[in-house]
Amino acid sequence: MRIIACIDASQYATSVIDHAAWAATRLGGTVEVLHVIQRKDAVAARHDLSGAVGLGAKSELLEELTGIDEAGAKLAREQGKILLAAAEERLRTARVPMELCHRHGGIVETVIEREAGADLVVIGKRGASADFAQGHLGSKVERVVRQSVKPVLVASRSFRAIERALIAFDGGPSARKAVSFAATSSLFEHVELHLVIAGADTDKHRNALRWGKEVLGARAKRAEIIPGEADDVLIADAAQCGADLVIMGAYGHSPLRTLIVGSTTTAVIRGVHLPVLLFR
Repeated sequence: MRIIACIDASQYATSVIDHAAWAATRLGGTVEVLHVIQRKDAVAARHDLSGAVGLGAKSELLEELTGIDEAGAKLAREQGKILLAAAEERLRTARVPMELCHRHGGIVETVIEREAGADLVVIGKRGASADFAQGHLGSKVERVVRQSVKPVLVASRSFRAIERALIAFDGGPSARKAVSFAATSSLFEHVELHLVIAGADTDKHRNALRWGKEVLGARAKRAEIIPGEADDVLIADAAQCGADLVIMGAYGHSPLRTLIVGSTTTAVIRGVHLPVLLFR
């Protein structure tokens, strides 16, 4: 088993490593710690309006910006080395096998490329540039989840032992994949599982609930249909049952529909303040 732990300079880096270590210990796997350096536009970073100055000034400005760009790239490399070294020390203390991976490029593209040889991706709820937006989901996190074909564990701000998990079930293909994984993976051995369908008590929901209970077997502590809006029900039930983790299918609708009507996936990640394991 191989777990990719995506870290940056955000406040989630330590939690990502701790969640990855938990998964690796449970699964008997190796953690690949991935840090990606993105190339930033020096002009944009300086907010310089170079088109408004004379030709001679442009030449001097170009040299200045080139120097800034090179210095920024060097600083990013050194920062990446420090982050990887800290992750290595933390994983070594946890006695988890690891590999360190330092890459240049786009975060989303690099994660999707690296996940081809992995079984699980762990990423923080927000990146370094989004720490100010408390409660928001990082745009790159959503893009990774939408494009990934592997389970993605979105880490919360800090790690705590996973003893109880809420499975948000709607009967759809990705949710069924989540239930099947929870039923068979050693990740959830001895973890108390609560299966919840949010919505009306219909034949469709009762049949889906019956299927979920059969698949989970003895691992299911509870299986229940709760009336109400999905995100409200799931957030409230996670708190009531004392869940340490939420498991759910992710983004069943297109990005355009999500923009118009919102997304249960995003609402739950924002609202529960817990790690969320997502399946596509």
